[in-house]
Amino acid sequence: MSTRFFDELRQARDVLEEGTEERERVERALESVQSAFIGTIHSFCSRLLRERPLAAGLPPDFSAGLEDREERELRERAWQQHLQQMNEERPELIEQMTGYGIDPQGLTSFFHRLCSHPELTPYTEGAPETPPDLDPVLALAQERLEEWNQRRPDELTDGKDSAMKTFDKAERMLRYREMNTPAEKAEFLDLFADLNSEDRPVTQKCWKGETVDNSDWSKSLLEDLLPSFVEEHIQPPLREWEAFVHQAVVDFTEPAIETYRRLRQEDGLITFHDLLSHTRDLLRDNPEIREEIQERHPILLVDEFQDTDPLQAEILSFLASQDPSEDNWEACSPRDGSLFIVGDDKQSIYRFRRADKGVFEDFRERIDAEPNGRAVLLTKNFRSREPICEWCNDAFGSIFDQPKYQDIQADYVPFKPQRSSGPDGTALRRFSLESVDYNKGDLIAEQDATRIARFIRAARAGESEAEFHQDVDGAVFEDEVDFSDFLILTRQKKRLGIYAKTLAEYGIPYTVTGSEDLGDTDELKTVVDLMRCAMRPDDPVAAVAYLKGDLSGWSDEDLYRFERAGGRFDRMTDQVPEEVLGDLEEERASRCEKSFDRLRSAQKILHDTRPGVGVDQMAEELGLLAGAAHPDHHAEASFRAGAVLRIINYVQHLAAQGLGWGEVLEELDLVLDGEESIDGMTLETGSGGAVQVMNVHQAKGLEAPVVLLADPYTSGSSPKTKRHLRRDEEQIVAPVVEGEGYYETVTHAPVGWYEDTEQAFQKEEERHDEAQERRLLYVAVTRAERLLVVSTYPEKPEDGYWSSLYEHLDEADVPELEVPDEEPPAPSTRPAPDLDRVQDERDGRIDKQSQPNYRITPVTEGESGSAPLSEKDGYGSDFGDALHVLLEQHVRYRHDPPQYSLDDLQRVLESEGADGTEEEARRLQSMLERFQESWIWDELQEATEVHTEHEFAHVTAGAGEDERSPEDICRGTIDLLYRHEDAWTIIDFKSNRIGSEIEDVGSALEESHPYREQIRAYMTAWTDLSNGPVEKAGPWFADAGTFVTVDREGAET
Repeated sequence: MSTRFFDELRQARDVLEEGTEERERVERALESVQSAFIGTIHSFCSRLLRERPLAAGLPPDFSAGLEDREERELRERAWQQHLQQMNEERPELIEQMTGYGIDPQGLTSFFHRLCSHPELTPYTEGAPETPPDLDPVLALAQERLEEWNQRRPDELTDGKDSAMKTFDKAERMLRYREMNTPAEKAEFLDLFADLNSEDRPVTQKCWKGETVDNSDWSKSLLEDLLPSFVEEHIQPPLREWEAFVHQAVVDFTEPAIETYRRLRQEDGLITFHDLLSHTRDLLRDNPEIREEIQERHPILLVDEFQDTDPLQAEILSFLASQDPSEDNWEACSPRDGSLFIVGDDKQSIYRFRRADKGVFEDFRERIDAEPNGRAVLLTKNFRSREPICEWCNDAFGSIFDQPKYQDIQADYVPFKPQRSSGPDGTALRRFSLESVDYNKGDLIAEQDATRIARFIRAARAGESEAEFHQDVDGAVFEDEVDFSDFLILTRQKKRLGIYAKTLAEYGIPYTVTGSEDLGDTDELKTVVDLMRCAMRPDDPVAAVAYLKGDLSGWSDEDLYRFERAGGRFDRMTDQVPEEVLGDLEEERASRCEKSFDRLRSAQKILHDTRPGVGVDQMAEELGLLAGAAHPDHHAEASFRAGAVLRIINYVQHLAAQGLGWGEVLEELDLVLDGEESIDGMTLETGSGGAVQVMNVHQAKGLEAPVVLLADPYTSGSSPKTKRHLRRDEEQIVAPVVEGEGYYETVTHAPVGWYEDTEQAFQKEEERHDEAQERRLLYVAVTRAERLLVVSTYPEKPEDGYWSSLYEHLDEADVPELEVPDEEPPAPSTRPAPDLDRVQDERDGRIDKQSQPNYRITPVTEGESGSAPLSEKDGYGSDFGDALHVLLEQHVRYRHDPPQYSLDDLQRVLESEGADGTEEEARRLQSMLERFQESWIWDELQEATEVHTEHEFAHVTAGAGEDERSPEDICRGTIDLLYRHEDAWTIIDFKSNRIGSEIEDVGSALEESHPYREQIRAYMTAWTDLSNGPVEKAGPWFADAGTFVTVDREGAET
């Protein structure tokens, strides 16, 4: 982005006339463009914290922005530490949780939800201080149970309805439970509450027998007796019990959040949320630092501001504030011309990621209220054709104007189209899909995907609707049709694979984004089975999984014959005994040998290489990629080969974080089990010449000539609401939830959670979600440039993600998209390639390219063998690392050097692994004072160019006379390098202990001492690289505050 910005400015300068005001503005911008920051707010915050880590309360070497895996593991570690501490120090609290019917281990998800919003306090208002007395209502419930059960027919000719099954369960509880604890009583009462929440818990015909007919009474049970009993008697004490337990769970869990914070601080790890909160605190609490940053970044331009959260708003307020000492962000008045934000609240669709549309609106109102502030509505649409814009105006003017969401919904502002209309009647189309048995969503999606694939093939061949193919401005297809012209959008991810598979069957290249389907691939299971068996050769279960997998393909008969012949499944890396092979048929014996050989190859790779390199070798040697690229069905080739490439990429990503093979296997297992979601890929991913398939959240910011809104039908309930944010009150309302996915159930909610209460937090959060669904619809529709196609399912017009558009399609009389009936093309047959020839050619290229053409020589090579300067030569490498970190900070901020207390210095020492004793800290403090009193420090104040920890690579002469001899590349890192009075000075910091026996440090350094050789190498390299003279160079010994000058010839000056 920075390069593109620079290129655009340079191109603008070249076309503008000299001497004009516009040209001068562009030239000024070019002069300062290198100092501009272009990136995400998280990377900007990371940069600010890197510059001032100690002022922000962070170690200098902190790690910013934890990976999801790292954050998950750290949270789990914090939670387990908390449980262990509770077991050791407060075992009565563990017993209390168990007595309340809560499994402490099962509170992990509750803990994670609180960790996701550390700035908010869990809401527990109104919770009773003592548990309610459940005995009276328990006795009443037993009476009603007995009374209602007496109404049952003796013979259940039509079976049991839900009410009868619940009554049976209640009787079993009374029979087998003592019902002594409040948790058991609440569980019993909950049976009635759950029954009342069902749609039709009572079926009248079930209450009619041969001799007894209570069907009429059962109707009153359904409509009156059960609802009134639950609402008047069961619900009040049960809600009190839930709120009481919820308060206890919050009290039990909150200390774990502090443990999580402490672990992050100890390890120097900060999350993306920490990046924002630490930056906010740094700016709020340090007016001098804020003022300095304002001088460096006087103008802020923020895009996509509708996706901001409160912390980001606070940071921007402090950065733009007129008064650097103002510590209340809402009272900060921005400087004139300091802040320019761009956002569209109609595209605020990331509430689940902390984005808050309300923050955007409040901020906009604040700016508009400033004397020189102005809110400007941007209404011109340069993307879509005029008919699409006009249809959007009609549709979303209505959709966004629903009274139910008026206080939380964005205002719709009509588009002013800027593109031509194009040929009449060609901008909007619909697919009306035929009904299918039982309205099965997968079958509907398959029908939809087939129509879409046929349309794309017809369009590519120029055989879609004739009006689409015209050589006029605004036509759907003015020129040749490319696969990248098509964007297929679904609301959810789960059926993306259906569209991908169908496109593949029709020979259409595609890329899928957001599918998170790597865990569903056979390729991942194959790799996991192979790795597990190679790492656990004595595990029969792992052996059978590998042998029955795609790499070996053993049948049950093969396994049986192998065992009967004396084969062992717990010695998988041993050679198969000859007598075993001799008892097997020739073909089966050959397959057996190959399977064991392949496993031994994999085990050797796991033992000899790191994951980042080994995963490539495994894919190569075992033919994983080749096999995936040539499946039985040609349509699967791109997806399956892409899956192998994605696995390689993911393993290398994990390896870059320092994970070994065992940890890599654990992570792949999580993906395979669906606990970690990773996108698959195809061979076309990233190529740009393919149909794009994705869910709507992935499409924000994208556009395409033809957009198809696919997967029109869904049924069932939406994901259960698990939290509600009260930003103004700085509270999170989070009930205790048990189960996962479809089986998630709220078990203990705070006061006001349920929809029949005054606060109705659950209903309010659902209202926010419904309003956001309408904004998602807006985002999907407005991706289209020339043609918008909406798939519909008329059989169920009220259901489905695009159903809100149906009436507007009808009002505009949008026609059906004409699609030819075409079967998928037959797979083409090609002759098998000459693999031997290809192998020979490849080996030849590899051999040629593997010949070294350079050799790397570190500058510091051989230093470890040098003679010490003192009997006790150093204070330890960790102490030296801490010194280098602090000296680097001093050099970076030489005009306003940081002031370190002894506590600060002890923290730095500990973060580098040194002993953080007061003695060590005082020694470090003395060394820093010596540096600031040296002539080096004085020259740094006047230096025109300064570099710290400056890495270089310098090419020296070849190793021999032969032209093909490899060149030597000298690499190193110069601690301090600066230009003063047009000459360079090179300083290498040394933390050696300078004992009393050393009178002259310079004399103690022999001419052949590696320190001198190191400095001479620096001088030679930098002279060649900079084409400038090096005036002074040498080591500076911090223990004595002494600099030793070294010249290039070796004579001391």
